[in-house]
Amino acid sequence: MPDLTDFPRYLRAKKTVDDRSLNRWVYQQLTAALAASPESEPLALLEIGCGLGTMVARLWDWGLAPRVRYVALDRDPALIAAAWQGLPQFAAERGLTFRTVGDEALVQGAGREWRVRFLVQDFLAPAPELPLQGRARLVLAHAVLDLLDLRACLPRLRGLLQPGGLAYLTLNFDGVTILGPALDPEPETTILARYHQSMDARQQGRGGHSQTGRRLLEALCQERVRILAAGSSDWVIWPDARGRYPGDEAFFLECLLDFMAAAVRGHPDLDQTRFAAWLAGRRAQIAAGELWLIAHQLDILYQV
Repeated sequence: MPDLTDFPRYLRAKKTVDDRSLNRWVYQQLTAALAASPESEPLALLEIGCGLGTMVARLWDWGLAPRVRYVALDRDPALIAAAWQGLPQFAAERGLTFRTVGDEALVQGAGREWRVRFLVQDFLAPAPELPLQGRARLVLAHAVLDLLDLRACLPRLRGLLQPGGLAYLTLNFDGVTILGPALDPEPETTILARYHQSMDARQQGRGGHSQTGRRLLEALCQERVRILAAGSSDWVIWPDARGRYPGDEAFFLECLLDFMAAAVRGHPDLDQTRFAAWLAGRRAQIAAGELWLIAHQLDILYQV
């Protein structure tokens, strides 16, 4: 991934894209599963790779549960700091009560109470125990498993969950990227192939794969866990009739082009002159409000 000058802005910009893309039927099966086994205790929820904490706001807005003990992990201290800083604004925008209690934030309003805690912790790093180890009723991994090694992730996910616990794994990239309107097809075919291949050789040996969606579904079928729901959650980005993108999605598209360019720049299989022309052409389409993009992904909900 390129060293973007404003990576938090990239994460904020993709929130509107993710909002549209998340599979609502899969989410409905999650809420139905939680309702089918009500508990007197708050919902014990652990999120891995939480970034800026956008899932906290999203799940609150979607009415996940009235009482939640929400623990969110990310290995990047800067993102965790930004997530903490964003909580008071999240509460104020919704007219909620916000205060800190020890190392937790207490958010209350509309008959609901959530305790939220953000921690700097690497989900895959050797550790004697992760928060809520063996006690989480719900584990959430949003747009992160395609960056990690599934062989290492799945046993650790299972170890976090209590018997009957749920894993909600969203926006798992599955190997298809489509751009339009059409440009020179020859370099684009090579560019996208090399871009996907770069996902199969992540840095620092942490794994990841361009077809994580189908590989995850296959692995869960082999483990014979109870898959409650699975469905597509494709990113689909397009300009409106005036050539404008929602929110900050033009910046988001620029970032995706940066990722593609970083994966193929200088590659011996690619004519660099044609590559430069392709990149300039795609950037011009964003500026003109013409570029559209589809990226295929899967949401999966399962129960141990």
